[in-house]
Amino acid sequence: MLSGGGARGLAHIGVLEVLEAHGFEAQIVAGTSMGAIIGALWAAGKSAAEILEIARRTPWLRLLSLNPRSSGFISERRMRELLALHLPETFEVLQRRLIVTATDLETGQLAYFFEGDLRGAVLASSAYPGLFSPVVFNRRTFVDGGVLDNLPVDAARFLQAKTVLAVDVTPEIALPGVPRTAIGQIRRSVDIMQNHLTAARRALYPPEKYLRPELGGVGIEQFHRIEEIVEAGRRAARDLF
Repeated sequence: MLSGGGARGLAHIGVLEVLEAHGFEAQIVAGTSMGAIIGALWAAGKSAAEILEIARRTPWLRLLSLNPRSSGFISERRMRELLALHLPETFEVLQRRLIVTATDLETGQLAYFFEGDLRGAVLASSAYPGLFSPVVFNRRTFVDGGVLDNLPVDAARFLQAKTVLAVDVTPEIALPGVPRTAIGQIRRSVDIMQNHLTAARRALYPPEKYLRPELGGVGIEQFHRIEEIVEAGRRAARDLF
């Protein structure tokens, strides 16, 4: 089970790399936001090494939108193109069962997606508020699943998972000072919300195994730190063996 966390979610690749090396097999993958992206790639049959190469080759800065009419900084069109390049069209052709979460912006309810349009579901799951415009999918409007459920153990249980390994890269809030910019203050507020909500949901839906890669000071936008982020995932996973 892979949490959201922007660039911090690249740590999932390191975790998967170690798990593969030890012959770990998963029948069900659950993910939110970046965890949904990494999880979908892995469920599609790509190895951790292949996912790492995709992450290294992806020009993350080119995903930014220069359209002044856009309500987000990340281009939905470019994200769709990226997903279409690496993912199949539907859940049904995946090699592992996958479930991803998103938040319905109209009703405020959590949504699970595990069949049908894979790319649309992953796009909806990763629509981080303020950075990404809300995504219209299945005639509803969605934002990032992490708004309600950044550690979707419950989603894995929904697909009858018996033993859940949760990898949590939710941003920390123990940073000094108060951000000076409005965007920084909004980001800190979201981090606080996600931390408290994730802790509550973890208590409500406890996983059998829980990993928290050490990513202190790594921001959700710092994709240039990919190598150290992935290595943090490897270190956390090695503690399992």
